[in-house]
Amino acid sequence: MSGLIGELIEGIVDFVTNVWVARRLRANRGRPARSVGEDATKVAVLDLQLLGLGLLALICGAFMVLALRLPIWVGVLPAVAAVAYGVYRWMRMVRE
Repeated sequence: MSGLIGELIEGIVDFVTNVWVARRLRANRGRPARSVGEDATKVAVLDLQLLGLGLLALICGAFMVLALRLPIWVGVLPAVAAVAYGVYRWMRMVRE
């Protein structure tokens, strides 16, 4: 039970930290301020999109390696693409 509570607290702290970092980056770049709720919504949507994309990349990579018998380095390519897309979306969100 303590592991579950620790994971929950870690997730909440991670989310709050992401919102805070996004707001600081926007302020340092001279972008107009948005409400905390707007920033929290954008971070939550991005987190859910990246969670789904990561799950899809894992499934695709496993299918490519186990079912199609492709080399492991080919199976890692969907995960690399997901990370690249996540970085791109984060930077785009901060620039808006």
